[in-house]
Amino acid sequence: MTKNRAIKLVLFLVGLSLLFALIYKVGFSEVVRVISGAKLYFAVFGVLVYLIVIFIRSCKWFLLIRVLGKRINYRRFVPFYLVNSLMGNLTPFKSGEAVTPFLFKKYLKIPVGQGFSVVILDRFFELVIFTIILVLAVFYILNSEIQNAFILSVFRWALIALFLLLALLITALISRRITLKIARLLRLGFLEEELNVFYNTLFLFKNKKVYRFIIPLTIVVWFLEISAHYLVFSSVLSVPFINVAVAQIIAAAAIFISFVPGGVGIGEAGMVYVLGLFGYPPVLTASGVILIRLFLTGTVLGAGLVGSVFVKRLSYR
Repeated sequence: MTKNRAIKLVLFLVGLSLLFALIYKVGFSEVVRVISGAKLYFAVFGVLVYLIVIFIRSCKWFLLIRVLGKRINYRRFVPFYLVNSLMGNLTPFKSGEAVTPFLFKKYLKIPVGQGFSVVILDRFFELVIFTIILVLAVFYILNSEIQNAFILSVFRWALIALFLLLALLITALISRRITLKIARLLRLGFLEEELNVFYNTLFLFKNKKVYRFIIPLTIVVWFLEISAHYLVFSSVLSVPFINVAVAQIIAAAAIFISFVPGGVGIGEAGMVYVLGLFGYPPVLTASGVILIRLFLTGTVLGAGLVGSVFVKRLSYR
């Protein structure tokens, strides 16, 4: 086992231990009792909404690729996006998505630089919208008169991490010279050709004004993703939409800085903790977040496995 894989395994086990500790603390039998009485039709609606989220996000990538002049059938493209979602959700910081541009090159004849430009541009706008929502969540917490030094510290570090990442992305987006210089310093000069393709592609995106569709679609996607979480959570407890939204976004920020694959344990503990600040009982909130993990992560896993089957079929042709 390589050192990188060992680190990922340790982080995953830490997250899994945190999840088991949460269930143990609130009581396994109590969680089972609450889940057994859940209104699962809410969860089913949540899964349907989440499938729409996956569809819209795949359409964003598909439209960006079409802007590049690649006339690819959507049915041929979507399995690669599903595999990308699976790899992103199973790896820290969605690092598994770095493999996707190479899959694009192998099967769809899209240059690696163009593939990376699609991934990075989409992730850039996703992070911008997420950061705005996170800031609004912080203001909501503060206006709710919840004074807690620990959670405020978590907010602060999460925001710093996000802004640092955005700064790096902005630098990469606006400065070819600096990026190429950094690549040479890191002895990655062999990527220079791909980086030049990447910047030529970004120039094309700018001329085509892709922000006209990518920004509205990204806003819609985040609203629907929050709605999917809310619907699944509502199967065990009726909570105002805004409270679940705030808890989810803050938990997502905690996942971001934890680097635990899939955010296992971190996301659940984060949501339970924030909802506890609003006075909701931990047994019900823990049951709700466990259902979110089972239904929504299960949807990503299922869709990703289906996508991998179709990708493997292409590899045998």
